[in-house]
Amino acid sequence: MKTRKLVLLAVSAFLLCVCIAQGILGSISPVKTIKTDSEPDTIVISNSKDSITLTYKYNTWYVGNKDYIASKTEVDSMIKALKEIKVLDKIGKYGSALDERYNLTDEKATTVTASKGGKEIASLRLGKTSSTGSQTYACINGKTDIVLLSGNLTSTFGKEEVSLRSKTVYTVEEENIAAAEITMGTRTWGLENTAKKGEKAVWQITGNSPKVDLDQEAAQSWIRNVCFLNINSWIDDSTAMPANKLTSFSLKTTGGETILVDIYEKKAGDNTQYIGTCSKTPHKFDLTKYLTEKFTKQLDELKVKAEA
Repeated sequence: MKTRKLVLLAVSAFLLCVCIAQGILGSISPVKTIKTDSEPDTIVISNSKDSITLTYKYNTWYVGNKDYIASKTEVDSMIKALKEIKVLDKIGKYGSALDERYNLTDEKATTVTASKGGKEIASLRLGKTSSTGSQTYACINGKTDIVLLSGNLTSTFGKEEVSLRSKTVYTVEEENIAAAEITMGTRTWGLENTAKKGEKAVWQITGNSPKVDLDQEAAQSWIRNVCFLNINSWIDDSTAMPANKLTSFSLKTTGGETILVDIYEKKAGDNTQYIGTCSKTPHKFDLTKYLTEKFTKQLDELKVKAEA
């Protein structure tokens, strides 16, 4: 075999090896994932201006020191981010000029500490996001490396306490409602389920309102609307309640629980404010007119419609 052919074969073999090596290296993901299977029971989020504590107790997440129920969606997003941290790249060392560049100084950074039973399971020091907004510069678990993490974690954890509060006051499964009742002024009316357990609900009118021929489908539709209460916003607990109570509502469950809701009406010129209280929370809240209307339902609206 001529020398030229041998050289060409050697070069070809070398190039083949290079391609194979590049293929193998290219198939290895540069992303390093730090996982934990532990579910936190406390998450503390701090910056130079504020500190927010989320606490899991009685099978519910609460936010702040006044025990507002926390938004499940927001907390789930945080826990997901803490349990699987994806490191894309190493940028440099904390304690250098990079701290200021990436907003990791004490004045600008957001720190997140998650713990379970008093033992820390994850911590983040979050700075600015990348130009695309889909990565975050950070330090993790107390280490001095500045790294680039997958996801906009500054957005996930950079929330004010009020935005972390759930706007759901109560939720009851429709099939677990035994009775519901409205009192407005001197008139009271309600519905009671007279069906046996496991059977389709049969609603019967209660109270002192004039009886009507009840439309069972309309009755069930109203029950479906009052099995939950979502509010417009929370208001200061020191807010004075208006003198005019618009309605009192009670909801009884098949488990024996009674939920009470009182709604007050405050008029100021052409504007009307609806302020509510509920036995499920010590905090006062604001309701829109639309949210209020299901608790001011008139019994006549549930009667069988006359045929045309």
